[in-house]
Amino acid sequence: MLWLCPPPGGIGLLENHHLGAARRATRLKLFEPVLLRIHGHAVRAHLLDLSATGALAHCDRPPCVGDHVLIEASTLGVAARVMWVRAKRFGIHFDLPLPQLTVDRVVRGD
Repeated sequence: MLWLCPPPGGIGLLENHHLGAARRATRLKLFEPVLLRIHGHAVRAHLLDLSATGALAHCDRPPCVGDHVLIEASTLGVAARVMWVRAKRFGIHFDLPLPQLTVDRVVRGD
């Protein structure tokens, strides 16, 4: 694995060749405000898409590639790792896949 923290506005990637299945998960668009817990600090962010295995997120001060984060929302609580960062957007891979019922509930806003 390669861990990088990109410069502001830059791109960082976490190399991991075991995530092929994660990329095949169906992604559903949404705009869900969440709270990220990063290194003990709470940061506001938004999920822009969601699948059972990960999400696309946006944050004014995104975490670094490789950071472990806890995502908290009204209908969601999940641990994840930051896989890539591009400017204020970043991709996260959940430590454990979400049940499809949970994904559907979050997307519907239940």
